[in-house]
Amino acid sequence: MHCRRRNEIDKHYAEQLDVLGDSDPELSAAIRDFQAEEVEHRETALAAGAENAVGYPLLSAAIRLGCKVAIATAKRI
Repeated sequence: MHCRRRNEIDKHYAEQLDVLGDSDPELSAAIRDFQAEEVEHRETALAAGAENAVGYPLLSAAIRLGCKVAIATAKRI
């Protein structure tokens, strides 16, 4: 089994939860649900051997970069 590694989306959700604190329990619960789904999706892919797929390093790097750009853009809006 893979140990949990945080990716950009997981980190972003964690940052949002930190900023929200206890101010909006309903929104925090929704973010935790989204975060859990993201983590489950990643762990399922890794358990199925995603890291062994041809082109995984390149595709993974491209996705990470795209996520970073999308998050940075969303923060500016």
